Amino acid sequence: MHPKITAFSTIAAFVLFTVSCSMWPTREIRMEADYPSQNGRVLTVVKNNGEVVEFSKQDPGIVLGDEIRGTARVLVNEKTEIEGPFPLIKRRADGTIAEVTDAKGKVHLVQNVLREEPNLLVVQERYSARLPIAIPLSEVRLVTLKKPNPYLTVAAVALVGALSLFALAMYSLSRD
Repeated sequence: MHPKITAFSTIAAFVLFTVSCSMWPTREIRMEADYPSQNGRVLTVVKNNGEVVEFSKQDPGIVLGDEIRGTARVLVNEKTEIEGPFPLIKRRADGTIAEVTDAKGKVHLVQNVLREEPNLLVVQERYSARLPIAIPLSEVRLVTLKKPNPYLTVAAVALVGALSLFALAMYSLSRD
C-alpha cells in the first residue's frame, strides 16, 4: 500500500478514536445507588460543602472502594513564617501586602498578614498545588466521570473501515 495512504488512514483512526470513544458526563450523587462504579475514572468532584476538586485528563482520579483517590489540583492555605530582609514587597490598592519576595528569592502569595516585624513576616499563604487526595463517596454531590460512548465508537470504526476500503480500492486501481 502507498505510504501516504497508510499514514493518512493511521492519522484519521488516531484522531477519531481519541475524540469519539469516550466522554465526560457529570452525574449527581444522591444515594449509594448513584455511586460511580469501581475503577471509574474521575475528572471533577463537587463535594457536599461546595468545594471543587479537579483531576487532570492525563491522570484522572479513580474510584477505589468507597473513595475517589488521585492527585488533584487543590488550593492550599497555610501559615508561613518568612524571614527577611525582603527585597520586594508588592501591595494591593488598599495597602495590604499581596506578594513578598524573601531573602532567598522565593515569591510568596499572601492572603493576609498575621504578624509583621522588620525581618519577619507571618502570613496566611494561598497557592495551588497537585497533592494526593482521597475523597469519601459519602461527601460527593457531583462527579464528572469518563464514560465510553458506544455510538461514536461504532461510527469511528465504520469510518476508519470505509477509509481503509477506499484506500485499498485506490491502491488496486493504481496497480492496473
